[in-house]
Amino acid sequence: MKLILINKKIEVPDVESFIFKPSEKITWKAGQFLHYVLHHEPTDDRGSDRWFTISSAPFENVIMLTTRFSDEKDSTFKKHLRDLIIGKSIEISNLEGDFVVEDYTKEYVFIAGGIGITPFRAILKQLEFENKFIKVTLLYANRDEHISYKEELENLAKNNSGLKIHYIISPERINEDKIKELVLNLQKPLFYISGPEPMVED
Repeated sequence: MKLILINKKIEVPDVESFIFKPSEKITWKAGQFLHYVLHHEPTDDRGSDRWFTISSAPFENVIMLTTRFSDEKDSTFKKHLRDLIIGKSIEISNLEGDFVVEDYTKEYVFIAGGIGITPFRAILKQLEFENKFIKVTLLYANRDEHISYKEELENLAKNNSGLKIHYIISPERINEDKIKELVLNLQKPLFYISGPEPMVED
């Protein structure tokens, strides 16, 4: 299936969203991800395909891919993605992922590192759209004060008294002590973690 690029949006410096219209109807759950293929030459050793979470919520009826750029370290895939012209397309396949919320009676702790906020943005937006206001504590670690989706997250919290957001800005980190400080009952909630692999493993 193809996605047609219809808009680009700079979220914060070095983080950009690409908004696509699917060429066919696609149904997904907030928090799932897709396999993207962007054919280009020359291609570096990281290849022409990537997996990205869908950062848009299903009700928004577009596929949004949000990623961080770092210029000198960027792959050829990311460089061509950034240069993609409105109206051009990218291929997708393999909708997958069980990083979804289906039990609205439970409490949750969402732990996000940097661009790992993308599935939580989709989940929280979709829950608000469906008027399902779960109790959730969001711990959002970021390298600096440029926080992706901050305005949207703040608006979500205004509409849901059960949503508590804590920003942890470098050099602070989300570690055992920080979690114990911000989450009073560690036994009750379900924990969802999304971010760079070293952070998730830690």
